[in-house]
Amino acid sequence: SSSSPLLLASRLVSTPTPFLSPLTCPASSRRRPTTPVRHRPHMPRRNGKKRKRARSIPDGSGSERIGSHFVGRQQRENSTAATEKLEDREHSREESKAGSKSVLKKRMTVINDEWQTCFQSWEEISRLFETFKRKKIWMPFYYDGECAKHLQHLGFKKVYHKKQDFFKRITNQEFVDSIDLIWDNPPYTGATLKERILRALVDLGKPFVLLLPSSILHSKLLSDIADLNQVQCIVPRRVHVCKTGKSSVPFKYLVWLCYRTKLPRDLMFV
Repeated sequence: SSSSPLLLASRLVSTPTPFLSPLTCPASSRRRPTTPVRHRPHMPRRNGKKRKRARSIPDGSGSERIGSHFVGRQQRENSTAATEKLEDREHSREESKAGSKSVLKKRMTVINDEWQTCFQSWEEISRLFETFKRKKIWMPFYYDGECAKHLQHLGFKKVYHKKQDFFKRITNQEFVDSIDLIWDNPPYTGATLKERILRALVDLGKPFVLLLPSSILHSKLLSDIADLNQVQCIVPRRVHVCKTGKSSVPFKYLVWLCYRTKLPRDLMFV
């Protein structure tokens, strides 16, 4: 039988409206946020800790040095590949103003590039050069004169170490003939100066041992200017250096590049 309009209206008013929770509500009827949610970028973890972003460290000369090859300290100054590029740019600007040869001869090193190699680092490799203890050793790169004292204390009696221009001194053939071994820690003021020093030493034909960044072993420069059959290498775990009157600082990623030294093996670790 047909129902009256009043009966239908009373049923609609008395019937409760069912509650729709967010879990039972259709996805199309849910309210969505008006603004997108921004998430922080994912930072990779290492050893369970968040990795910090690399920071640039000012060196006081107007440029910034990125990264470090020191051990255990945050603020460091020295040459990595990035700093060498920055220093080469500075040198090229100066050379364009005053002439390449004059500037390069006057500016052998910069203040942050001069370090004393500590006694411990000389002692670690001194046993490999016992045959030179009674021969004349030239240390051409002068900082504070302490490195010569370190070698003398280790039994090397004839050590010549004075503050002189390296490139002028090698023009004295009589002096060069009197030298049996060239052994030192040269300045790292850009690849240009390193190349000049290496070329000059190879041309002299004398045995030499230089403390250099390990990248020299991968460079094309070494194979271009030197006889690789005469190249040997000593790899220290760390090399300790210091400023005058300061505590020592350990370096990594350095090698003693040996040329014409006739060591027992071509590659040695100390």
